[in-house]
Amino acid sequence: MKKYLMIFLFFYASNLLTQEQGLIQQAYDAYLSKDFKKSIDLYSEVLEKHSSYAPAFYGRGLAYAKLDQCNMAIKDFENAVKFDKTLADAFYAKAICEIKLGLNQQAISSINSAIDISKTKPEYFYTRGLIFYYQNEWERSVNDFNKTIEIDPNFCLAYYARAAANYHLKQKAKSLNDFQTYLRMCGNKHNLANETQRLINVLQQPED
Repeated sequence: MKKYLMIFLFFYASNLLTQEQGLIQQAYDAYLSKDFKKSIDLYSEVLEKHSSYAPAFYGRGLAYAKLDQCNMAIKDFENAVKFDKTLADAFYAKAICEIKLGLNQQAISSINSAIDISKTKPEYFYTRGLIFYYQNEWERSVNDFNKTIEIDPNFCLAYYARAAANYHLKQKAKSLNDFQTYLRMCGNKHNLANETQRLINVLQQPED
């Protein structure tokens, strides 16, 4: 009897969630359409019925983040990983929000959790490298930018960031090479061409 009851409960729960798939899709579509308030409302409706559904917390958190409601976003990301500890992107998104709030130590903890789950996403290492850079920990930032480029050699912002960190470390040859690589790969994609060329010119000046 107990066995049949468990089977019934499993299919009942599965059926409930299936009924909400349309609502979840609507929430996601609203997010893609940049109607973030509607997306939040729809994800909230899902969570009213399925209060431990991690993807809904994650999706709503992303929508809050787009509206610069970082504290609300962080709460949702925390709930997302509470119910699904393998959701690396929720830790990553939480770190981004914490950086915006100037909570660098919390951001380091969050991004470390994301990296512990997945060591193959270059944006995780790039983001941690930026946090170290903001804290003037140049060598640690270079190590993370190295890892970013190792995973994705076409991650051109990592070349710019590594060049900037090596500039502070007085590694002029390495810095110059990375600035030139960035300019060749990205041009003015990130509106950094003029600044990159200025730094190249500075590095190419003869030392006194």
